[in-house]
Amino acid sequence: MNPFENTLEKDSPKQLESERIPSPQEMLTRLQQIDPNDFNIKAIADDLKGNKVWISILTLPVSAIILATFTLLGAFLFDRPIISFLITAAILFWVGKIFDNQQKIYTIAARQEVMNRIATIEEGFGLLPHFKPFLPEKYRHLWQSIKRGNYIYIEQYIQAILLLQKKLDPEKFTAIWYLTYPETDPENSEYLEEKEEGGLSLK
Repeated sequence: MNPFENTLEKDSPKQLESERIPSPQEMLTRLQQIDPNDFNIKAIADDLKGNKVWISILTLPVSAIILATFTLLGAFLFDRPIISFLITAAILFWVGKIFDNQQKIYTIAARQEVMNRIATIEEGFGLLPHFKPFLPEKYRHLWQSIKRGNYIYIEQYIQAILLLQKKLDPEKFTAIWYLTYPETDPENSEYLEEKEEGGLSLK
């Protein structure tokens, strides 16, 4: 018994899907269905914060009020406005650093979530690297990193998607796609049938 037979028989649906070459219309539809707002790191970070987002919004005005209040109290009660101001400012600075570290944690988590969303789009057969001929040279590192499964270039990914959605010529893309993957061209169906039946070449 061939030891590789069981491996081939147990291919997952995702593996089989990645091996199937989609039509250019499918690729164009997938491209247009992408919503760049799904990659908004700030919005995702705010969602992760939940109710805590109001703490960040009120931090600056509340800090100003506390600073002014304690400075005035120090002036009236102890006749030491400068010392009261410095002590209060130091405490607020320390509290601000805590909030800043929390903000960084949420931002990092939001970036990871965006990278996961990009990975979901690019899994299997992939998407953006197949539009390489229509992207400027400056995006070379982007599609190369995506092909390696690296999705750190979030901002460039959003820019590339927006550029393709607005400027891509569907007819040119379809023409290049059929040249690259002639087996997906409906006009080549006769050639494919003949090839399957007897290995005949294109007439």
